[in-house]
Amino acid sequence: MNKLIDLLKSTYFSENESIIYMYLLENPGQTVYEISKNIRLSRSSTYPIVDKMHQEGMLLLESGKKELYYAQDPKELLNTLDFKHNENMIKLKKEFEKVKIQPLKTPYFNLNGFDSILGKARTLLYESRDEVYMSTDLPLELFEDAFDFLNRKGVDVYIFTFSKTNYSKPNVFIFSHQISEPSSNRLMLVSDLNSVLVANFDPFRNEWQATATQNHLMISIVSEHIHHDIYLIKLKNAMNVSLFETYPELAIHTKAEQIGRKLLKTDDE
Repeated sequence: MNKLIDLLKSTYFSENESIIYMYLLENPGQTVYEISKNIRLSRSSTYPIVDKMHQEGMLLLESGKKELYYAQDPKELLNTLDFKHNENMIKLKKEFEKVKIQPLKTPYFNLNGFDSILGKARTLLYESRDEVYMSTDLPLELFEDAFDFLNRKGVDVYIFTFSKTNYSKPNVFIFSHQISEPSSNRLMLVSDLNSVLVANFDPFRNEWQATATQNHLMISIVSEHIHHDIYLIKLKNAMNVSLFETYPELAIHTKAEQIGRKLLKTDDE
């Protein structure tokens, strides 16, 4: 009975309305006095509630020497509630159309600490429904159960990494530079082109920091970055030589470029 009362309260019933309805369902044909006495609610409080419930079709009234109240048949009640719900949804839709809604600013959430960042990454993975892009040198075993879960859902994961790895899952496609000991200091993850997480280890603070957002520009930038890394490594593998070695004129000689080229040096070099 308590469960039914809680469910009624979650629809259009107040707590006292829920109690009165359930009481009359089990004890039909009661006066207001009898109702108030048995549910331990004052008559002055019970009268307006019972009258309102009768007016709204939740209760039925039998007139005679005494006015006796009955609970509406549950099937009829559910039909009434369903109709009222649909009617209110239509009204809500019309009223919302009249409101001048201000554009929503997409928030950026900052996270600190490796465990909280890893937890956020795993949450995004578990919530993914379509496709995931990742760029990381972290051990992929950290996401093992999430990858298995996504495999059961039919969600593919595309990963760029500098790390040397033999990791294998049917739904995980890895594009690696196969560097033996890269520094595991970054993680980028895009979920369903709807959410993005960018994280790295800050050596000055000696801790992991991250930003998570649903900002479309940020999602687009990170998605393109990961795709371009994958395209470049596929070109390198197809040509069996670095793109810069084949086309040295591509270099623009920036500091970022120099750091990147040092990072790409393998142990054999």
